[in-house]
Amino acid sequence: MSPSTAVELADAVSALMYTLAGWLLVGLGALGVVVPIAALVGGTVSGPIFPAIFATVSLCMVLLGLFVMPGFRRRLDRRRGLGVFGRSRAVDHRVLRAAEGRREHCVACGTRTREGEVRRYREAVYVAGLPLYTFAEGENVYCPDCATSDDTPATAAGTERARTAPVTES
Repeated sequence: MSPSTAVELADAVSALMYTLAGWLLVGLGALGVVVPIAALVGGTVSGPIFPAIFATVSLCMVLLGLFVMPGFRRRLDRRRGLGVFGRSRAVDHRVLRAAEGRREHCVACGTRTREGEVRRYREAVYVAGLPLYTFAEGENVYCPDCATSDDTPATAAGTERARTAPVTES
């Protein structure tokens, strides 16, 4: 059963409000970082303790604002290992169930199916495992027979990569 339009509307409004709150926190935090530093450089503050504490609290506001925003959280959900830098491809797998009410064509054999596997692919630029820019993304649906066979392109490429990967002894 798909969610009602009232729930979808509430989710959209919630995401909008979280984004607004996040940007407000980022803006106020950035202002709170710049002002004490400018006051310290300008010589209008007698000691560096108060500006340092104020700037630290403001940096915490900026980080909290980033983590509140739904778009940033989606990027965190798509993160990979800290050692991933540059352009990289990723494929996520999930089970397609009949209860979802979707009827899709299998990309391998062309039959219509309600059950099987959905493979979502994404090619993006990563910095320390976080996707910065996505070049291409999409999804392919496979029927249960094609999802479990070794003849599908994604599975065949994965097994080929596994066969050609160097074996290391420890």
